[in-house]
Amino acid sequence: MEYNGERFLPDQCQGEIFIEHYQRYQFAGLFSSGKMILDAACGEGYGSSLLAANAAKVTGLDIDPSVIRNAREKYGGPNLSFLAGDIGCLPFENACFDMVVSFETIEHVDIPTQEAFLREIRRVLKPRGLLLISTPNKAVYTDRVGGTNHFHIREFYVEEYRGFLRNAFPCVTFFGQSPD
Repeated sequence: MEYNGERFLPDQCQGEIFIEHYQRYQFAGLFSSGKMILDAACGEGYGSSLLAANAAKVTGLDIDPSVIRNAREKYGGPNLSFLAGDIGCLPFENACFDMVVSFETIEHVDIPTQEAFLREIRRVLKPRGLLLISTPNKAVYTDRVGGTNHFHIREFYVEEYRGFLRNAFPCVTFFGQSPD
């Protein structure tokens, strides 16, 4: 795979982007012990692999079958599997995961898919399940630098994202992140 700016590739990315991506999975790892985990939009699979070190089982899901083939070859293991699928219609039973992780995903899809994804996460999480989800803060990553990311369809401001998440999850806590 070649880095094109859409998917993080740990072998080809360095600096702040590398630190940011790994920090998210390190944080998720604090909650992963013994859990059944879905890594939704897992990309090339490095994060799913990190989580599998302590989890009971991790399933990495991505829409791109070629990315999934690569992830299976590179990271497959006894408690780690990869599946091609759409985040708007998760191919899993109800209440089958203790934790769902989805980092830097939601901004890449349109509003109907964002809404469907949130409903689907709620459906596949167990009643006391945990969702760890991230998206760039539009005020910082877009407005402050005057930039755009052509892979992003809908970005969020913090309060907008909080309201969006509360549509499906009444208890929402935000954490910040810094490469320091």
